Amino acid sequence: MDRRRENETEENLILLPADINEILDKYGHLLKSYPNLHDRESIYANYKRTNKRLEVLFPFIEHPFHGVTGLHAVEIYNEAGYVRLYQYHWKIIIPKIGVQLNHISGWGNEPHNAEWTPTDYKTNTEPHHHHYDPSDRRKRKENYNIRTLDAAFAFVAKYLESGEKYELIKGDPKN
Repeated sequence: MDRRRENETEENLILLPADINEILDKYGHLLKSYPNLHDRESIYANYKRTNKRLEVLFPFIEHPFHGVTGLHAVEIYNEAGYVRLYQYHWKIIIPKIGVQLNHISGWGNEPHNAEWTPTDYKTNTEPHHHHYDPSDRRKRKENYNIRTLDAAFAFVAKYLESGEKYELIKGDPKN
């Protein structure tokens, strides 16, 4: 389900906060608790949610290629309670490795439209973008579809359920 209001356009898009219960009902079969994962933001621990912010890690069942991965979600809310900033990052969570090495795919709307921003980092869907390259987290491209936690889960679920490797396919708009 797209969690935005029906009458919103791309120009004044209003994103609703993630419905954690709905996510757990829909994708709970993809989650797993790991005894050696001591992440305080894990859905199995005391994850952070206030009226201003959500931060949670959803640890997934093991993927045959990527190993033990998870979806790290951050949503920051405005005064009206709508999502002002989001970051959804599918990453390797065990073993713990650096940010560049753990990256598989990610989506966000932190703006990169300053004059000094390199052209390669600007997108036609600014501020919405997709960190699509597993080997280089800095690379960004347009993000037309994944702007909610539910949409990020749906994207990752395809790979978890099929066992297919997520990889960069040159020229493929689905990356």
